Amino acid sequence: MKILILAVIPAAAFLAYWPVRLAWADHLSRAADAETVARAVRLSPGDADIRLKLAAARQAAGADPTAALEAAAALDPGNADAWARLGVAAEMRGDLRTAESRLLEAARASHQFAPRWALANYYFRRGDPAHFWPWARASLLMGYGDLKPVFRLCWDMSQDAGLIFERAIPARREVLDAYVWFLMQQGRLAASEAAAAKLAALATIEDQPTLVAWCDRQLAAGAVRPALEVWNTLCNRRLLPYAPLDPDRAPLTDGGFRAASVGGGFAWRLAPAPGVTIGRNRSPRYLWVAFSGDQPETCTPLLQFVPVTPGARYSLRFEYHTSELPPASGLRWSVFDARTGSDLATASPWLSNPDWKPAELRFAAPAAGLVRLTLTCQRLPGATRIEGSLGLRQLTLERQP
Repeated sequence: MKILILAVIPAAAFLAYWPVRLAWADHLSRAADAETVARAVRLSPGDADIRLKLAAARQAAGADPTAALEAAAALDPGNADAWARLGVAAEMRGDLRTAESRLLEAARASHQFAPRWALANYYFRRGDPAHFWPWARASLLMGYGDLKPVFRLCWDMSQDAGLIFERAIPARREVLDAYVWFLMQQGRLAASEAAAAKLAALATIEDQPTLVAWCDRQLAAGAVRPALEVWNTLCNRRLLPYAPLDPDRAPLTDGGFRAASVGGGFAWRLAPAPGVTIGRNRSPRYLWVAFSGDQPETCTPLLQFVPVTPGARYSLRFEYHTSELPPASGLRWSVFDARTGSDLATASPWLSNPDWKPAELRFAAPAAGLVRLTLTCQRLPGATRIEGSLGLRQLTLERQP
């Protein structure tokens, strides 16, 4: 029995020794100086991660990290980080053939974003577009989070928007959404048209805010056609709760106020000012606007950008009723040229009638093909600010023969 015990004690001590040794090596590997990390390597020579830490410590000290990186890659050939760092180190030495081969090995070892992004950067620095574009695209196929650095690198390589979109931007909705935002932030609206159209075709409801904001930017720039195409794609795909728009037949969005407004694009924009409240009555269905008397002297509680055919004549028809508003209410519809701001409509009467009443307003469409239909409220000279409410329903906009 004593002999057995004496045999077991050394074995147990040996088994306890290695976990302690490896734990101490891990502790030493966290140091900043290369000498301490080298001690960790001696304690755990088969650990590739500790070799990588030694390489980082040596590089931080201005020493050559290559030997430690090569040892890490030999211990763990599937470690993409080791191969990528070997590639960078070789490039810094001017050994471009080795640098390229090591970076390609990193991409073979890992199908993630980092090695592909490293290769895109390498070929960018080499001024090699033939190899740059495939790796930029591969980066975006795997990329997530902030993709703006990839987009910026593409635009640094070329200013050709069509080339960038064709060679680098994959048909992946997360990437397209990020790319559309990037181009909007860069003020490259014309360059964003192809990406926005592709995104609209692939979009989910998560992309709706991006594309509505994009339509707003296009309308502000006077680019009606691309905004209308993207808008109608979203409507046809039921990602917007509206019918598609046709400038010749049905250019008005939701004239019956059936759906909640998305607040941009060609939808109603509800802009209640202080003292103005807006809501929808469900049965019977109509929109109401209430004025407390504390509203500004001039305000625009309701407006919509409407695509129209240049030179055509249109008729806006609607029904309304008011409560407690004087005959000279200062409240009426206006139609403005969206580009110049000029008033296009024939004289519109003040809206004031206690019972539902049909009314009409006519105008000629401007050359820009876009008008701003606006409900305006203004305090008339010698009058006080109005107090009361307005109901609206059954708005239609028709092209006249």
